[in-house]
Amino acid sequence: MTRSKLFKTIQWKLVVIYMLLILIAMQFIGAYFAREVESYYTNNFNETLNAQASLLATHLGKYLSTPIDEKHDDASVKADIDNLVHNLVGLKANVRIIDQNGTIISTNEDNKGIIGQKTAQSEVTIALMGTRNEALRIDPQTGHRVKMLVIPVKKGNVVYGVVYMVATMEDMYTTISKITNILAVGTGIALILTAGLGVVLARTITTPVKEMTRQAKAVANGDFNRTVQVYNEDEIGQLGMAFNYMTRRLQEAIVEQEEEREKLSQVLANMSDGVIATDREGRIILMNRSAEEMLEVKVGDALSHSQTLYDVLRLPPEEEMPLFAESAPLLLEMMLANRETILLRVTFTPLQQDSGKKGGLIAVLQDVTEQARLEQQRREFVANVSHELRTPLTTIKSYVEALLDGANSDPEISQRFLGVTMNETERMIRLVNDLLQLSRLDSQGSQIKPRVIDFRQLIHYAADRFSMQAEQGGIQLRLEVPDSLPEVYADQDAITQVLDNLISNAIKYTTSGGSVVIQAEANPETRRVNVWIMDTGIGIPKRDLRRIFERFYRVDKARSRSQGGTGLGLAIARELVQSHGSDIEITSELNEGTTVAFWLPFADRGGQVE
Repeated sequence: MTRSKLFKTIQWKLVVIYMLLILIAMQFIGAYFAREVESYYTNNFNETLNAQASLLATHLGKYLSTPIDEKHDDASVKADIDNLVHNLVGLKANVRIIDQNGTIISTNEDNKGIIGQKTAQSEVTIALMGTRNEALRIDPQTGHRVKMLVIPVKKGNVVYGVVYMVATMEDMYTTISKITNILAVGTGIALILTAGLGVVLARTITTPVKEMTRQAKAVANGDFNRTVQVYNEDEIGQLGMAFNYMTRRLQEAIVEQEEEREKLSQVLANMSDGVIATDREGRIILMNRSAEEMLEVKVGDALSHSQTLYDVLRLPPEEEMPLFAESAPLLLEMMLANRETILLRVTFTPLQQDSGKKGGLIAVLQDVTEQARLEQQRREFVANVSHELRTPLTTIKSYVEALLDGANSDPEISQRFLGVTMNETERMIRLVNDLLQLSRLDSQGSQIKPRVIDFRQLIHYAADRFSMQAEQGGIQLRLEVPDSLPEVYADQDAITQVLDNLISNAIKYTTSGGSVVIQAEANPETRRVNVWIMDTGIGIPKRDLRRIFERFYRVDKARSRSQGGTGLGLAIARELVQSHGSDIEITSELNEGTTVAFWLPFADRGGQVE
């Protein structure tokens, strides 16, 4: 067992709890004891110091209050005062006796040179006025804590001098520290004993729990033959008996479940479509991967949230659509999270129990979206091609019939009719060529041959080809291409066709007086050349933007046909751009203009895409 796992066991937690209880109790006791010890020693120290100072002051009163005959008694009085100072002061205290003039007349300090000097301490001045003074200080020389006490020597209301005492408190605090250390050692011993007892006590609880844990893991791995040993009949023993009973019941339930699962697995083994199985209440109990992908629902989420078949298929409540009575397949149109719409064909098969009651439901899902889309595209393509070919053919037929009916006798009319016939024929040729190109792109993919090309020169050539058309239409064609535009890696013919389609559309749908701007810019960060073709033309409504790249789709059908458009140019342009690994986007505002943008990758000197 690793150290991290050891700290997560109940045994360790119980030991820690016991130790914390003892530690907290000892901390409270220790804090209280330390405070009381400190208070006792401090009070005792203060009382002793005050008693000695007061006793000394009392005895000094008779010496300081009687005038001293300097000629006869001065030496004997000083000797008596010195004896009092040395005999009455028991603490390690420095004592100074100061007369009423502020002069030091006696001291027990080693420095006797201060005798006879005047002192100007504020505490002494206050004491000479009859007020005792005491304070705690830090000795600047030793850094020890000291107690300063100043007591006036007086008789009645007359002050004859001062007893000045400074006593160190370090011995007292050293004693307190030793007592505290003894208490800390006792706490440590108590914690060690508690830990030992906690381990012994915790094992009596954790040993059966560990055994049940091993049994639970064995059951999870499919071993139902082991049982938990019951040591006694207390709560843990009852838990062990309940666990053994649960194991037996679980084994029986799993056997029954495996039989049912085998039935469902046989059904799923022969199904290639999406399959969903429910219980008698409609709640999902099984879902294969195909169904998950179609519905974008995970079977784990469905089971954990007790979802029903109505929830995942987004069907009305059972009262409105009783699926258990449904026999015909349903066609369901669903919108996925990415806003994509799919079409599903769902077939329901109720499961019957031996008793005749409903036992659940099997739903088989088939994604027919692509089939329906291809069918719709086929119908639309046939209709569009038929319509696009019928219009010029009808026109040609009409003009040919007119020529056959005698219109060819008039040279002017016949030339005009033949010109219209030629234009319609060229229109059909362009349509057929575009259809053939799209057919090749669909069947073979875009067979591009990319190489390093001078994209700046290619854009200039494209603009030159349409400069005359723009000038005739009164449209300003402008280039905004930097001289330092990098080379690109692309198929020159394909990009030329893309530029021709986009520039042609921009000029075609821009009225006289408007402008078409071809802009290119290099982006070193993305290693791309971005291209924008912007016009100030009629624009495209927002509702048509999402379908603008569809084949044969036109915004203004009448105008597109009158200008010779086939409705396939943008579809071909997108196919060619995407074949380069790029993409094309279009933005537009109605009556304000349109911007088409695409990009191409940089090329290195070797001709490979960077």
